[in-house]
Amino acid sequence: MARLRDIIFSVNSFVAAMLALFVSMSIGLERPFWAMATVYIVSQPLTGTVRSKAAYRFTGTLLGAGGAVLIIPPLANAPALCSLVMALWVCACQFLSLLDRTPRSYLFMLAGYTAAIIGFPAVTHPDQVFTIAVLRSEEIGLGVLCATLVHAVVLPRGVTGVMNARLAQIEQDARGWALDALGGADIGPRDRNALAQDITELHLLSTHVPYDTDAAAPTRAGMAALQDRLMLLAPLISAIEDRLDALKATDGVSEDVQACLVDVRQWIEGDRLLEPLETRARLDALAEATPDNSWRGLLTLNLLARLSELMDLLRVGRELSLHLSDPRHALTPQAQALINRRLKRPMHIDLGMALLSVAATFLAVTGACAAWIISGWPEGAIAPMIAAVMCCFYGAMDDPTPSQRGFMIWTILSLPLVALYQFGVLPATHSFVTLGLVLAPPLLILGAFLPKPSLYGRVMPLILGFCMGLALTNTFSADFAAFANANFAQVIGIMCAVIATRLIRVIGPQTAAQRVLRAGWRDLAAIAARRLPAGIGDWTGLMLDRAQLLAPRLAASRGDERLAAADALRDLRVGINLIVLREAPEARDRIDALLDAVAAYYAEMADREESAPSTQVRDDLDGALAETTARDVRIALTGLRRNLFPGAAAPRMEIA
Repeated sequence: MARLRDIIFSVNSFVAAMLALFVSMSIGLERPFWAMATVYIVSQPLTGTVRSKAAYRFTGTLLGAGGAVLIIPPLANAPALCSLVMALWVCACQFLSLLDRTPRSYLFMLAGYTAAIIGFPAVTHPDQVFTIAVLRSEEIGLGVLCATLVHAVVLPRGVTGVMNARLAQIEQDARGWALDALGGADIGPRDRNALAQDITELHLLSTHVPYDTDAAAPTRAGMAALQDRLMLLAPLISAIEDRLDALKATDGVSEDVQACLVDVRQWIEGDRLLEPLETRARLDALAEATPDNSWRGLLTLNLLARLSELMDLLRVGRELSLHLSDPRHALTPQAQALINRRLKRPMHIDLGMALLSVAATFLAVTGACAAWIISGWPEGAIAPMIAAVMCCFYGAMDDPTPSQRGFMIWTILSLPLVALYQFGVLPATHSFVTLGLVLAPPLLILGAFLPKPSLYGRVMPLILGFCMGLALTNTFSADFAAFANANFAQVIGIMCAVIATRLIRVIGPQTAAQRVLRAGWRDLAAIAARRLPAGIGDWTGLMLDRAQLLAPRLAASRGDERLAAADALRDLRVGINLIVLREAPEARDRIDALLDAVAAYYAEMADREESAPSTQVRDDLDGALAETTARDVRIALTGLRRNLFPGAAAPRMEIA
């Protein structure tokens, strides 16, 4: 079935590319190959992603074209200054794209390198820059329109169906994780990181929903509410695991708690998530009867509270999932309130790495411009243009150079095929029908591999190298010197990007992981110091995003003991407890002293990475436990103590 979908995708892409090429030639546009290449750039397996990427690409093209028109004419007589301003434009747009880690970042990226594509070749004839900008906008718009039309009409595959399937899988995985935790099974970091990664992917996929073609596409608000519920499951199940381990390390889990655990497991296993919550009532009754004047009692209360939250989350999550699949499904007031409360999920942003990416782009573009201006090479304008594209396209990676080199290698490998067509096949082609027939074999074969994520980085350079290398227009001319010069300039541009990136931008997975962890520790210090007014939902979303970013980097950093001990979900739980403690109504002096000590600890962690919480922090925790009577505050203090001192003995005295 997957193979058939890939074939359908390839046929659709080829039909759309030929349609764009035919229309461009028919109305006399100067560079029809731009439209053909655009089709393959925006084509995606899901119809909604095609439409969203098409919208972002066209809007970014218009912005980039406008930037080129504004920059080039006034500065055409000062090549060095013109190159500097163009490089700054590209860098500014790239910086904005790196700050927005949603698919919308594509818009800013396009605005940057479109200005380079239009502007640098127009430096030698600035009077034509407006015409070139209009023509490129028309070609891109035509390619976008053809791709959107064909993929939406011919056997479309909607985002909503794929997203609902992903939702069902995530819900099943989360329930399985919950059952394992309640049964005492050991859950490894891989399962936890997989859940965080699935939720982040779901968030990114949901950004395409407004562009989907399905009539019953779910609302963004409903999707956001469900993601919020799913996000809270990860730290909650992790906390349940920890409390069970802590109770087993003391005198074991009591029979009453064991019975509740069995009830909750049966409620989940029996798929009775929407039935009346008798088990929930028993949990509340047991919590009321549990004394809170001992460490064991506090651990039990903490566990029971987390179990109650787990049941509420699973029930509301099921309601929202059913409603998204069928809007006729009625919602309880609690679930409806979550939909009405529209929140933007925060995501991790690394300003330092964004600035380094921008610096590498500036060096690559200005270096290519210097080589072009000094040599007086007519085709040299292609070099800074391609350098800008390479730096922008791969700027978010820890080490972009392998991908940049791969793009260069696969582009070079496309040149023999381009030369064969340019100087052997195309001269014998005298009609559009025969042109389409001779283009079909390579494009249909390569297009069938394009939907494979593992092959995309190889296939796309081959397709773009083929489409752009042929440079199909209404007037055919086979000029080997121009062909060689243009492709050599393209390789020089990629090499400039690789060299500049290698000098400035490359970091290893250990460094990248450390930067993500330090960002979390700085935020924990700010939360404890009352400088970061984060809510539990915002904090959970941000830390789950960081957990997803950490997973592949930690996997690539095996052997580093400090990183192996890192746990983003533990930091997440610490943050939740600190947020609760900031609002504690009593024992303010003791809790304020505790928060100050925790803030100092995480500030030191962010600086040194080897700090450990002092015994003073533990004493402040135990003192706050002794002085406060509010159960929710005691539960938060218990959780904080378990997270900061997991191996510590129980408090030395009973809590009054």
